[in-house]
Amino acid sequence: MKIGFLGPAYPYRGGIVQFSYQLAKELQYNNEIKFFSFKQQYPKLLFPGKDQFSQGEKPDFSIISNLTPYNPFTWFPAVKSINDWEPDILIIGYWIPFFALSFGFILRLINKKTKLYYIVHNINFHEKWIFAKSLTKYALNKADLLVTLSESVYNDACRLFPKKKTVHGFHPVYNCYNFEKYTKISAKSELKLTGKKVILFFGYIKQYKGLELLIRSLPNIINKIENTHLLIVGEVYGDVKRYHNAIKENELKNRVTFIDRFVKDEEIELFFKAADVLALPYIKATQSGVVQIANDMELGAVATPVGSLSELVLDNKTGTMAADVSKESFADAIVRYFELDQEELIKNIKQENKKYSWEALAKLFL
Repeated sequence: MKIGFLGPAYPYRGGIVQFSYQLAKELQYNNEIKFFSFKQQYPKLLFPGKDQFSQGEKPDFSIISNLTPYNPFTWFPAVKSINDWEPDILIIGYWIPFFALSFGFILRLINKKTKLYYIVHNINFHEKWIFAKSLTKYALNKADLLVTLSESVYNDACRLFPKKKTVHGFHPVYNCYNFEKYTKISAKSELKLTGKKVILFFGYIKQYKGLELLIRSLPNIINKIENTHLLIVGEVYGDVKRYHNAIKENELKNRVTFIDRFVKDEEIELFFKAADVLALPYIKATQSGVVQIANDMELGAVATPVGSLSELVLDNKTGTMAADVSKESFADAIVRYFELDQEELIKNIKQENKKYSWEALAKLFL
């Protein structure tokens, strides 16, 4: 069977790219895989980060890069590339309306024998988009199948497309970052955090992810756990000053390590192994790929009760849930996390991980 992927691939980077690669690796057994990717992804003026490109090696997949989503003159060549290859299934990732017009146009010209399957990461978006609902309907209307990764997105999809075939899938565990290069002791030593209780905030830093809330909750945590240290790792999208101001206002300079950049795949293990807990202080959320990196590293998490985070962070079992989205509640949840039996927590994480395999997700598409 021929299975194509429409969306970002090498040399682009990020969670959506990595998700597609991991799914493609599972689907490539007994199937032929090809990526139909972007020549250019975002205009530089609209891209909020520093760099859109990966510094890693090209993955072992066939990749055709001739689509620029904001340039309609590239849409026909993209259609031709897909139709010439004649895939049995075309899998499209959808996470923001920016791609809706190009994806919707392309799918309307794909050969009718090709099945069109969407992986729907988001439908209610973290940032405000003009005409978001209309654009999403246009993009997804021709799909034969919608696969969602959390209950909240599944419910959103069913409301928007009540007659369309929709599957409640899940976000698998990212089992591609643990190279067993570090132990907790060696990772803490490498980062000069020996003897600290390390709270990790990891990933692209956007306002809805609640980093400022986490920083402002830190004094309350330190009052209960004196050797607490916050490790922030990720590229800031937006105004970095708000976070440095929060650190300064709360006199936390010596309590925070801030690594403001995108980290390579081979670096990720270091930060997760050095951590004692992953912090997910989200103000809004659907699901989180970051927590599935933590689960693979057998690291528990603390989260706010938004979106479908409670599906992956089981209160008092694989982590703790804050009572609400406030610095006081989040601090209380962190303190409660460190009161849990850590051996039992790791045992529970291992058990939960069995439910979230790439093999099981791949079966939904086959």
